Amino acid sequence: MKNQPKPFIFVLMPFDDVLSDTYKFGIKGAAEDAGAYAERLDEQIFNEGMLDRIFNQINKADVVVADMTGRNPNVFYEVGYAHALGKNVILLTQSADDIPFDLQHQQHLVYDGSISKLKEMLSSKIKWALEQERTDNKPSEFLSLRVFDVEVPANGDGEIPYIDGSIPSDEEYFTLPVYLRNESSKPVTPITHAYLFLEANSEVVPANYTTQQIISNAGSPHSKETKKVVPHQLQSFDAMAFENDDLLSRQVRIPISFDALPPGAIEERNIGLMFRENSQDMNKRRFKLRVHTQDNAFQYTFDLRIHATTGR
Repeated sequence: MKNQPKPFIFVLMPFDDVLSDTYKFGIKGAAEDAGAYAERLDEQIFNEGMLDRIFNQINKADVVVADMTGRNPNVFYEVGYAHALGKNVILLTQSADDIPFDLQHQQHLVYDGSISKLKEMLSSKIKWALEQERTDNKPSEFLSLRVFDVEVPANGDGEIPYIDGSIPSDEEYFTLPVYLRNESSKPVTPITHAYLFLEANSEVVPANYTTQQIISNAGSPHSKETKKVVPHQLQSFDAMAFENDDLLSRQVRIPISFDALPPGAIEERNIGLMFRENSQDMNKRRFKLRVHTQDNAFQYTFDLRIHATTGR
């Protein structure tokens, strides 16, 4: 039985020494991690004209990766050709300003000059793109997630990120901001169900709150009305055996939802949390957020640490 050839990633980017390590270690490294190989034009030997060769390689590629850093006009032109062919194109840039308005709805990664960040994010995107090619089912749905400013890989692709946060010690209820982005080329159906999986003995648990009105000096000219947030823990359930990974044994439905997301749309939601009674710190604990569209479920696993700080 013959080995299957590795998928081919054709890379479009300026031939600039400044981006040499970005290509060698970031892009090529990500392709290798995804079980593919990446090449750009200057590594190839060919007899036809340069533009003909570029068109040929775009047509041949399983996935096209394009670094838009510096707004190179040749790269822009080649990306347009790849899109015209219906190719799966992953855009990269060191600055979001390099992505023109009419391409911002396309999936793109902003790596801020960090090669390690690029390699980790791009590997996950290449794996997904190759899976789409293998199934010959042009992008159904794909959602990326950030918690604060940390990218959390979908469905177990890539390393599990670690997020470190703090809150004032007098806050009984606090929130974890999450940002969901539609990376596919079509609208994503509404998300009506979202769940948080957590360790049974986690010091921090999903919560909601009610508001109490408090009136001081009632009946006097100096009476004052204030509102107090009173948190309450959300109901949790035992996670199904095949879902708990021997660690995430509790499952909580969280009250967030999303309308249909157009391509490139980003939506922010806040997951309500509270410390259990007699707890004010949480060392690193594992969590998993799962969201459901009509046809798919996406899971995002991350490690989180939260500690309370005392103000001056």
